[in-house]
Amino acid sequence: MFKTVKLNKNFDKVKVLKNINLEIKKGERVVIIGPSGSGKSTLLRCLNGLEKVSSGKVFFEEKDISKRANRDILKKCGMVFQSFNLFENLTVLENITLAPVKTKLLTQKEAEKKALEYLEKIQLKDKKNSYPCDLSGGQKQRVAIVRALIMNPDILLFDEPTSALDAEMIEEVLDLMKSLADTGMTMVVVTHELGFAKEFATRVIFMADGQILEQGTSKQIFENPKTDRLKLFLSKIKEV
Repeated sequence: MFKTVKLNKNFDKVKVLKNINLEIKKGERVVIIGPSGSGKSTLLRCLNGLEKVSSGKVFFEEKDISKRANRDILKKCGMVFQSFNLFENLTVLENITLAPVKTKLLTQKEAEKKALEYLEKIQLKDKKNSYPCDLSGGQKQRVAIVRALIMNPDILLFDEPTSALDAEMIEEVLDLMKSLADTGMTMVVVTHELGFAKEFATRVIFMADGQILEQGTSKQIFENPKTDRLKLFLSKIKEV
């Protein structure tokens, strides 16, 4: 699905991503971990075209989107942000149906029907006419995930989806993500929830200093780290 070749991203003179070579295959659940400032979120934003790469290539379904993201292709790539990014002046139902109707993926009637089906699944149908300000953080994030799902994407990218949530709200969002994984959805998740990563990921990627330093199965990464940098990162996490 996604492939990067010698991907570099600079902000002014700061090198945020350095020679990233990565491939995401259909059906994978890839979790990216690492210290703050390691380039994890920037990598996601380069994948879906929110950031232009400084050099190197990004391919989506074998099409080069490095210089100019193809809108039709990227409709297949959903993004869930840590800060929800819901429109505060729109109701829950309006937030979910706006994009599919605007892009003519669905009619208004079709979008509303599908939105209500999703809301029922996540037990928020009674909130359809509520505004984001009336929702908890966990509810907002579940609505944001549904907003991405209604576009019928082939892959979902999650940028630290639980970092803005209180502890008791994290579980409800992670449970929804696990249920999506059961459907075979391809997912790439940036997270600090290492327990979730161990249980959820088919592959874990460790980033530090703008580079991919190590990757492998959950068991390989968490039980048999090879690099000193990953060993240090895991030891610091355990100390918290």
